[in-house]
Amino acid sequence: MRLLWGALICVVLLAVGYIALVGTAWGHQLDDKAFFGREAMSRRIIILDARLLFQVTRAVVLLAGALLLLIAAVRRCFFVGVVAVVGFGSAIIGAEFLKDVLPWRALVPADGLLGKGFQIDTYPSGHATVGTAFALGLLLVSPSRWRPWLAVLAGGISSVFATGVIFAGWHRPSDALGALAWSGLCMNLAAAFAVRFKGQPRVAIPDPKQALSGSIAMAILVAAALWSVATYVVSEFPRGYLSFFAFTTLIIAGAFSLTAWFGWQLREVDFFKAADRASPGSV
Repeated sequence: MRLLWGALICVVLLAVGYIALVGTAWGHQLDDKAFFGREAMSRRIIILDARLLFQVTRAVVLLAGALLLLIAAVRRCFFVGVVAVVGFGSAIIGAEFLKDVLPWRALVPADGLLGKGFQIDTYPSGHATVGTAFALGLLLVSPSRWRPWLAVLAGGISSVFATGVIFAGWHRPSDALGALAWSGLCMNLAAAFAVRFKGQPRVAIPDPKQALSGSIAMAILVAAALWSVATYVVSEFPRGYLSFFAFTTLIIAGAFSLTAWFGWQLREVDFFKAADRASPGSV
């Protein structure tokens, strides 16, 4: 049930993000200003992010799906691996579909300064969806005792892709935020399905308040650290890049919060074949 609530929250965030940032002039002003503010980034970081994004080919996506299946097969929960891959694939295909059905149109003068690639529908980011959905899928097929720690790695993977599409100039910040919400929706539904049919509790059911508190604490910690750096860096640039750093902080904090919450909800749940359920030592 908690995973379904998580999916519902992601639906709300996806809709609110689109309405507020894509559908209003006020949102476009913030989005455009943050996009152009990426000039504050080091050229080396921009190049590295672009190279990383260029590696996301169809073959790499298929390999990522195969890796999820392999981990699940080794852990004797192949069904869960299939569910994770379906969620992963649905997130990627769905992101491309949403780009077609969620229109974008110029609302402010700054929109005219964007390249031709941004004069079309780009919400949510496909590359950020690939990274985030894979990170959540990795948590789903991993052993329960590893999930709280792997959530940190997953947050790192998600935030690298979500911020990378902005740093490299491939997407606006709104697209990255939309990718986090959309990936969270798809993978929460996939996890809820897996838990419903194959999930087995290990020791105790986690308190949802603890999960929420842990996610908020991680978000605040990351946001505070980034904001401290941003305050110093922005002061070094006379034109100011506050919107860019504010969105970057929000995206990274959101990525870590999503993976922390997801990993915590699955902390006491594991998946076994029918013959293995009587064995408390199964992983």
